[in-house]
Amino acid sequence: MPTTGAEPAAADPGRAHPPRLVLVAAVALIDRDGRVLLARRPEGKAMAGLWEFPGGKVEPGETPEAALIRELREELGIDTQESCLAPLTFASHAYPDFHLLMPLFACRRWQGVLQPREGQDLAWVRPGDLARYPMPPADRPLLPVLRDWL
Repeated sequence: MPTTGAEPAAADPGRAHPPRLVLVAAVALIDRDGRVLLARRPEGKAMAGLWEFPGGKVEPGETPEAALIRELREELGIDTQESCLAPLTFASHAYPDFHLLMPLFACRRWQGVLQPREGQDLAWVRPGDLARYPMPPADRPLLPVLRDWL
């Protein structure tokens, strides 16, 4: 039977499975002086010692915005609202075991006092100094966009 091109392709037994996709939401918290908050991954976690934007994995059935609101409360003890999260850019990066898709939001308004609740160090960094901090490979391409936007 001739094919029309509309039929699904047969599984290729020699083809590797695509890497699993991991959706992580991150936020650039920006203070009144225009500095951005970075958090250093604590010992015992993957990529310990590297600096990153706060955030975390998006759970099934959760939006990236809801994940950020939850993560900011859990990790830093602050509250914000969806209307305070402005989508800025995203990262798409292939790690050896998974593919990371990470939307980056900007946030200038939150309530509460920042408290590192998971053993992480925090640093308020001027946009021009962000590249001086060692970061995971997925985060690095976000820096020029954030620097130019600020």
